[in-house]
Amino acid sequence: MSEGQFIEWDLTKLYSSSDDHALIDDLRYVISKKDELIKEYKGRIAEESIEASELRLALERIEEIMSKFAKPSMFAYLSHSVTPASPAIQKLIRKIDDLESQLESDLLFLKLELSKVSGDFFSRLLDSAELANYSHYLELIRTHRVHMLSEPEEKMLALKELTGKKALLNLYDEFTSSFIYRLKIGEDEKNFTESEVETMRRDKDPEVRKKAFVSLFKKSEENSIVLTNVYNSLAKDWDLEAAKRGYSSPISMRNRENETPDVAVQSLVEATSNGYSLVQDYYRLKARILNKESLLHSDIYAPIGDFKDLFSWQEAKSMILEVIGSFDPQLEHIVGEFFEGNFIHGSIMPGKRSGAYCSYASPEIHPYVLVNFGGKMSDLLTLAHELGHGLHAVLSSKQTMLNYETPLTMAETASIFSEMLMTDYLLNAISGREEKISFITSRIEEIFATTARQNMFTRFEIEAHNRMSTEYLSFEELGELYFDELKLMFGETIDFLPESKYEWARIPHFFHTPFYCYAYNFAQLLVISLYRKYLEDGDVFKRRYVVLLESGGSDSPEILLGKVGIDISSPRFWENGIDFIKENFLDRLRAMI
Repeated sequence: MSEGQFIEWDLTKLYSSSDDHALIDDLRYVISKKDELIKEYKGRIAEESIEASELRLALERIEEIMSKFAKPSMFAYLSHSVTPASPAIQKLIRKIDDLESQLESDLLFLKLELSKVSGDFFSRLLDSAELANYSHYLELIRTHRVHMLSEPEEKMLALKELTGKKALLNLYDEFTSSFIYRLKIGEDEKNFTESEVETMRRDKDPEVRKKAFVSLFKKSEENSIVLTNVYNSLAKDWDLEAAKRGYSSPISMRNRENETPDVAVQSLVEATSNGYSLVQDYYRLKARILNKESLLHSDIYAPIGDFKDLFSWQEAKSMILEVIGSFDPQLEHIVGEFFEGNFIHGSIMPGKRSGAYCSYASPEIHPYVLVNFGGKMSDLLTLAHELGHGLHAVLSSKQTMLNYETPLTMAETASIFSEMLMTDYLLNAISGREEKISFITSRIEEIFATTARQNMFTRFEIEAHNRMSTEYLSFEELGELYFDELKLMFGETIDFLPESKYEWARIPHFFHTPFYCYAYNFAQLLVISLYRKYLEDGDVFKRRYVVLLESGGSDSPEILLGKVGIDISSPRFWENGIDFIKENFLDRLRAMI
């Protein structure tokens, strides 16, 4: 990004400020419409006296309430990501959390009543033409009914989140956003943000990389009391709820939400774990390229060669639009609107949340993207990734609110596909051998970060949750569990640092969304299959792919993917994806050395 350039989103498209009268009016409207809905419909489903046309009207009114609430909710959380220390935004966040819990609690009656009606009555509803658009939503309610609690219990869980899980997550976000990293680089010692230090992990100077590595992970140790207590509490909360709902294991609750069978997730974990030898082969090769006997843990992202690894914001924008446009001009127009409409916050600044995300909550509201763009190639690919999410969200807006969002396992499809398109574009644009080696190594590392690394996270979470179901785990004990998984993935190919075991405390998904991480692995290997179809079928695939994204969450992943020729139930499915990584990246690199 050029010096002095500031890439900021325009939240006035939502509201002018946290005390905007329109925002307050929208919150009042949500409460009013929620109360009206309860008064008109509560008890009627349970009595089996409601007609399909009336139930459709009730569902449409719930969608209206949810969509209206999504707007102030998005504004609050987007604002909090950039200015988490603002008292006004903190106050708004608490208000939004309060109302979200109240809505969830008060509107539970519809799901609970539908889950308990007779099979004959439910079948009549499901078979009616009036409810055809909501068939998958209704089927999910019946499928999940065995895990639903009584209405008083469900309401209590929803309300207790305010002083439990949500309070702890707000503490975690605001606490970690306040971290300042002081490093001496060259002759100067100064303060850096987490995103800036993270970028240094890819610096050409091994001493800079090591300083960045140690600084990032040492910060976790310095704040171990807070981080350990927050993690234990959040994990225990998840595990207790999973047990109360009758799930066989903590991860099973996430699998059900993802509409993915336990056995499929287990197959994914096992296949990826068996493929760790690829990771180890690569890092032996990388050590050889760098003329080292072995690599330090801080060297795993060391750049190789002189490939141009610094892009301006305008260059990144132009390349992404060219890549998407070559695939489909219609999609280029959609992605271009994120830039032209100021729906992206790209600048690195103190206090801003680290990492990247795409926020979308309603088919009626344009998505927003947050990145910390430092101009590195990894930042370019991250921007392409998040804009893939945004593209998916815009295309899914053809669906109504209850069919809008996909399970986590499908949510990464368009984002990783965009990365694959960008990878091919850059590979074709590079002519020199050294530059090509440099690029291929960086892409292998990104793919391993999405597959093997996320699998390592999942294995750590499974073991940590199993242990925490019966005991509190200390910072050091959690570190040892994490270190065991690190050693399993890397084997003897790298030399670890004392701070390596502290990395677990820097993974936000462990705190915010337990067992989220396998969704990245699932999606990466899935997208490899989709990309193969694209290379084989060309324009025929393109239309099917757009239809897949337009489908949102209107059906199960298995059915939606079946329409583009993907069978996720095949035992060989995941192994084929790992084979593709070997043949198209690792073997290609080995042949060039």
